[in-house]
Amino acid sequence: MSVVRPAKTVLFAGGGTGGHLFPGIALAEEFQRLEPEVNIVFAGTRRGLEARVIPEIGYPLVFLEVQGLVGVRGLKRIKALANFPKAFIQALILLVRYRPALVVGLGGYASAPVLLAAMVAGLPWVLQEQNAYPGLVNRVLAPFAGAVFIAFSKARESLKSRKIYDFGNPLRLRLQEQETPVVAELPENQRVTDSSESDFNILIVGGSQGARVLNRRVPEALAILVSRYPNLKVVHQSGNADLETVKKAYAEINCQAEVTPFIENIGACYRAADLVICRAGALTLAELAELGKAAILVPFPFAAHDHQVFNARAFVEKGAAVMQIESELTAAGLSDEIENLITRPERREKMAQAAAELARPEARAQIVNHCLKLI
Repeated sequence: MSVVRPAKTVLFAGGGTGGHLFPGIALAEEFQRLEPEVNIVFAGTRRGLEARVIPEIGYPLVFLEVQGLVGVRGLKRIKALANFPKAFIQALILLVRYRPALVVGLGGYASAPVLLAAMVAGLPWVLQEQNAYPGLVNRVLAPFAGAVFIAFSKARESLKSRKIYDFGNPLRLRLQEQETPVVAELPENQRVTDSSESDFNILIVGGSQGARVLNRRVPEALAILVSRYPNLKVVHQSGNADLETVKKAYAEINCQAEVTPFIENIGACYRAADLVICRAGALTLAELAELGKAAILVPFPFAAHDHQVFNARAFVEKGAAVMQIESELTAAGLSDEIENLITRPERREKMAQAAAELARPEARAQIVNHCLKLI
């Protein structure tokens, strides 16, 4: 096996979902912006979003055979525990090969074997916690980390560490890029970018994998409104599973909608939106704050320890969003909330301003500058 010994390598461990992965990519970009000679390596699983995204960006990606324990029972839990020693050995080999100057844990089960291996090897390592209620791996390992970077002050309550830094969630540089928000094959005169001042643009983001409840309820809600507000225009990130169903739902109600499994140019779509309807993942909320957008939040009810509800409450308490619980979400209730925000632009503007006040634009640089002190 060849041994790679770059002058300085930073290894990012974890991922699975966009909420864990994209803050890591943002930090990787910032490391290379501030220190161009730094080499970046990611470690994750074949099942995670990283398996598709990281190769597209061009960073090396090493797969670990590890499985999560949260919410897993019976034989699957036994198998996950039995596979962990193998993943730990894989992580040790990874460290020997790349000799990282720093390991950054992004949360998620894929980070655990790498962080434990870094502890055994005596390498410096830090944690990036995106949520108001930290994940299991970060809660367990926080006391031993060289630094724990958080995005919500409430996370302190669940982390035992004297090295906690509340810098916010790092966002990718491309979020600020003025891209054209074309995500579907519509005629040019029907695209969001061609909206007039009289149009009302709604962006629906169900996380990196879509959200079935939003895929169903939003078209149902807009069916109630579209005859009264024919100027409604929609961009909807549906995920792959419901793509055709969602397209058909909008076509049936004659609503102008761009439906796509995943939005690559999310910053441009946020900028075009008057209202965002979305989950309450930490990354999504950071994006809402960065671009100052009013939002209706529908937290994912099966998130570990209900952390999306904790995330959403942080925004609701500041007047930056409204929250609707998925089990109580109806087409009529959602349409009422949307109509209220359409007809009360002053309320919508206050929410947008409150969201902007929660923005942490320096998070990326602050975290990386602190990390550079450790290596």
